[in-house]
Amino acid sequence: MKQKILYILICVSVWMVSCNDEDTLSPTETPENGYIVPQGNHDYDQRIVNWKERCNTFILYQFKVKELYWSVTGWLESVEDDRNPLYPYTNGLIAANADENYVGQQLDLLEAAFLNLYPDTTLARCLPLKLLLCGQLDWRTTAGRSTLYNTYSTFDGLAFNWGNENILTMTQAQKITFKNDVNVTFLKRILANGKIVENAEFYDGVTYATAITNQTMYGRGFLNRSTKVENDVEYYVEAIVSNTYEDLIAEYPATNYTNKGILNPVKDVNGLIRQRYDILIKHMKDTYGIDLQAIGNALAN
Repeated sequence: MKQKILYILICVSVWMVSCNDEDTLSPTETPENGYIVPQGNHDYDQRIVNWKERCNTFILYQFKVKELYWSVTGWLESVEDDRNPLYPYTNGLIAANADENYVGQQLDLLEAAFLNLYPDTTLARCLPLKLLLCGQLDWRTTAGRSTLYNTYSTFDGLAFNWGNENILTMTQAQKITFKNDVNVTFLKRILANGKIVENAEFYDGVTYATAITNQTMYGRGFLNRSTKVENDVEYYVEAIVSNTYEDLIAEYPATNYTNKGILNPVKDVNGLIRQRYDILIKHMKDTYGIDLQAIGNALAN
């Protein structure tokens, strides 16, 4: 028993000595994770700081590309694979940081096609931690074919292309495609994580019990034959923000299975699409300050 007491006293003494050790603490040499803006002293850096102060997100043009390639389920970089000459690459991304000479123009595009289309309150609540500005953002297949991505959603951020000299000759059609891709990606992301939620009234008058076909979908209030309860609102959001109102009300044949003309009676034979459109537009505007149709009309002129 005496030995146990002595052991306890020794331990307490050592603890008290360690707690009173007044040696100067030294910082670790291991880099800490985190982001700081401004990243430079360009004319556009203050705009980036302003977005951080307004909406609590970091717009970054200096970052490690591995932040794009890493995901919870794997590494998404396309790399050379010499094991099969017919398929010399792995499926994945090829990315690079934005050229700082063109970040100002890239920021102009991002504001006009995305950020300025939402209220700050919604952006502050819904934007991810970081927005990565890229000079290259492509998807490469195993056969070596590359597809330009306007945007890409990562675990904790969104990446954007066009931070290179090509932005100087970007056509209006390319800007509209950029706008469509970015907003559809963002809105689907925040629908998936519950930052915005459709209202129950959106589902009034429709049933998913029987198979949906190309011939019956419009009359039943659906925009895609693959519609399920879980993706119904996504099809509507994509249709609205990717089309002007004029395109939605224009007359197209019922056999045209694009979203053009979905509000015209030729396709909307029972008025269900217009009913659901109005419900969704009003709910998103009243609840979240998101004007879906204004996004669809943006950059059209």
